[in-house]
Amino acid sequence: MKLNATKLLLASSIAMVLSGCNSSSDDKPENNTLSMQLRLMETTDIHTNVMPYNYFVSAQENETNLPEWGLARTSLVIQDTRKEVANSMLFDNGDLIQGSPMGDYMAALGVDHLKEEKHPVYKAMNHLEYDAANLGNHEFNYGLDYLNESLKGSNFPYVSANVWKADDSLEKVSNDAEECEVRITEDFYDKAEHMYDPYVILDREFTAEDGKSYTVKVGVIGFTPPQIMGWDASHLVCNVVVSDIKKTAEHYVPIMKAEGADVIVAIPHTGLNDNNDEFAENAALHLGYVDDVDAIMFGHDHREFPNSTNEYGEIEGVDPAAGTINGIPAVMPGFWGAKLGVIDLKLKSTDGGETWVADHTESTTELRSLFEGQSDAVVEDLVVDEHNGTVDYMAETIAEIDVNMNSFFPQVVPDLSIQVVNEAQLHQLLKWQQEGEFEDASDNALFLSVSAPFKSGRNGPADYTNIQEGELTNASIADIYVFDNNTPAVLKMTGADMKRWIEWVNSNAYNSLPLAEGETFLVETFPGYNFDAFFGGFNAEGEGRLRYTINVEEESKFTNINGSNYVETENEQLVELTFDGEAIADDAEIYVITNNYRASNKDMPGVDNAEIVKEEAAFVNRDLVQFYLADRLAEQDGDTKLVFPNAKVFELIAPNTNSVEFASATLEEASRCASNEITGLSTNNELGDKAGTSGFTLYQFNFDYSGEFNCQAK
Repeated sequence: MKLNATKLLLASSIAMVLSGCNSSSDDKPENNTLSMQLRLMETTDIHTNVMPYNYFVSAQENETNLPEWGLARTSLVIQDTRKEVANSMLFDNGDLIQGSPMGDYMAALGVDHLKEEKHPVYKAMNHLEYDAANLGNHEFNYGLDYLNESLKGSNFPYVSANVWKADDSLEKVSNDAEECEVRITEDFYDKAEHMYDPYVILDREFTAEDGKSYTVKVGVIGFTPPQIMGWDASHLVCNVVVSDIKKTAEHYVPIMKAEGADVIVAIPHTGLNDNNDEFAENAALHLGYVDDVDAIMFGHDHREFPNSTNEYGEIEGVDPAAGTINGIPAVMPGFWGAKLGVIDLKLKSTDGGETWVADHTESTTELRSLFEGQSDAVVEDLVVDEHNGTVDYMAETIAEIDVNMNSFFPQVVPDLSIQVVNEAQLHQLLKWQQEGEFEDASDNALFLSVSAPFKSGRNGPADYTNIQEGELTNASIADIYVFDNNTPAVLKMTGADMKRWIEWVNSNAYNSLPLAEGETFLVETFPGYNFDAFFGGFNAEGEGRLRYTINVEEESKFTNINGSNYVETENEQLVELTFDGEAIADDAEIYVITNNYRASNKDMPGVDNAEIVKEEAAFVNRDLVQFYLADRLAEQDGDTKLVFPNAKVFELIAPNTNSVEFASATLEEASRCASNEITGLSTNNELGDKAGTSGFTLYQFNFDYSGEFNCQAK
C-alpha cells in the first residue's frame, strides 16, 4: 500500500530518532530507489499448429522437411528465453483453437469430446505455464458452447474486455422486435455484463536488481476485433455485444490503475494500420495513445513487429525498428509459433518496492526465431493422439482428378482452386433456386458465385494450395478452403454493383501500368484471400458463361485506399463484362453466393448497396465443396475420376506492355507449372521479396498469350 503524507512524516521521525541512538556511518537509511527487469513473452495466431507437421503433404516429406512452425518448436525458444532472466511472463494473443487440420479434427469431435478430454492446445500451453491469454476472432468460429468448453481446459486466465453478454435491458439501436444491436453509450460500460473477464491483475513475486523479492501487480487486458459480429453472426447475433477497442481501453485502464496495477500489458488481437475508425478491426495504433498502457503484445495481421523492412514505418508515431507505437514497446510475432515476441520492460520504484512504474525509454523489443531442426518431444507426446487422428482423417481419398490444383497465380490467370469453390457454391445456389428460394427473382436474373484464393502466400513462400497427386483427399478440401468457419450467404445486387466490386478488387490488387519507380505490378500488401473472382457456370459447349476483361493500363477506379476509406473516381479498368456473350447491364438483377465474411462487409464497394437475401448457418462453405464432389461422383455411377476444365473467367490486357514481374510460391510445382504448363508464365527461379518477406520466387507474366490455364497432373 502507498504510504500517505502523515505516515511518511512519522516514519521519517522514527528513522531520525534511531539514527540519533546509533550514529554509525554503516547504518545510513536505505535508498528507496529500486529497479528490475521484467521479460514479457508472446505467442499469437497459433491456429492449432501445435505439432511441427504439414498435414497437406506426405508423411515422408514431413520426415525430411521439418516445418518452420508449431508450438512444440516454439516451446524450446520459450524455455530458453525464460531461463535467461529472473522475471518473466508468457501470454497468448488469440486465434488458437481454429485454423489447421488439427483444429478441424477437434471441432469435428465436438463439445462432448471436450468434456472428457482437454483440447490439445491447452495440453501444451498448461505445460508451458502461460500466465494469461486473449480471445482472437477465430475463437468464436465454432460457437460459444465449443469455445467455453475449450476454455475449461486452460490453467490460466482469459481476458476479453470488449465482448459482452447480450441483454434485453440494454438500449437497442431501434425498437424493431428483430433488432438485437445495442447502442454503446457512456452508461453501457456500467450496465452491461461481460461475457469473459475484461482484465486480470496478477500478483507476481519478482526479483529486483538488489537481489530481493518484491510484489509487482501486472494488469493484463485483451480485446478482439469487433467484426466478429459479422464474421460469426450465426453464433453471436443476439448472444453477444461488442464495443470499440480504444474506447473500452480508455474505460478500463484507469480502473486497473485504481485497483493497484503497477504495469498494464495490453494483449489485443488486432492489427496495425493508420486509421481513426471507431470499431476498427486493426486498432493497435489506437492503444499506443491510451494513457498508462505499458506494453502492447498484438496479433491478427500474421506479420512481424518489430521488423527491419520498415513495414509500418509510414505510420506516424510507429518505429518498426525499435518496436514502439507512440513510444510504447510493442511486438507481433507473426503466426503459427514461428516466432516468439519478447519485450524487456525496465521497472522502477521510488518507494522501496511498494509500487512500480515502467520506463519505456529503457525497455526493448525483439522477435526470436526457432532453433534449427529442433522440437520439444514433451509437447509432441502431449498431443500425439490428436495428431494421429488428424493424419488419418486428412488422408482419406475423395476422388481422382485430371489436373493439379494450386493457388500460385490467381491474380494473373484464372485459377482452379478458386473455381472449384465457385462451382460448389453455384451448385448449392441453383439447388436453392430449384427448391423455390428467390421466388421474386425475375426470369432473366443472373445467378453467380464469387470466391477467392485463401492460401496465397500470406504465411510465407510455401503457403499456397498445392494439390499435385492426381487425387482429392480430405486434406485437399482443407487446402482449397482454409477457413472452415465461413458459412454461405446470398447477396442480391445490380450489374452496377457487380462492376464496382470487380473494380474494387482491381484497384487493390494491381498497380496501373506503366509502373512508377519502385512499384511492383501486384500490390503485395493486398491479401490474396480478398482477391475475389466471379463465376457463372458452363454452357452446353463446356465454355464459361461469365467473362470479363481488365485493362491494367487504365487508372484505378478507387484511389487513396486506407481500410474502408477511399476516393471513388470515374476511371474504369473493367472494359468488358458478359454473360453468354451478352453485356451485363447496370440494372441487371444478380444473385451471387459468397461467404458470410464477404457478405457482411458493408463498407466494401459492390457489397455496400447489396441486400443479403439468404444466410445459411446449417453448414459451412467448405461443406459445399464436399457436397458438390459427392453429387458429381454420384452422377458418374462408380467412376471416381473428375474432370475440371478452366472456365477462363477473366483476362488481363495491357496493349502497350509486354510483360510484368511478380513474386509468388517458392515450390517446385510452381516452377514446373510456370515453365512448362501454363502459357504466358515463366520463371528463372530468382528469389525476391513479397510484402517485406524474403524467399519468394519471381515470375514473369506475358500479356501476349493464349492457351493452357491448367497444370496437368504429374
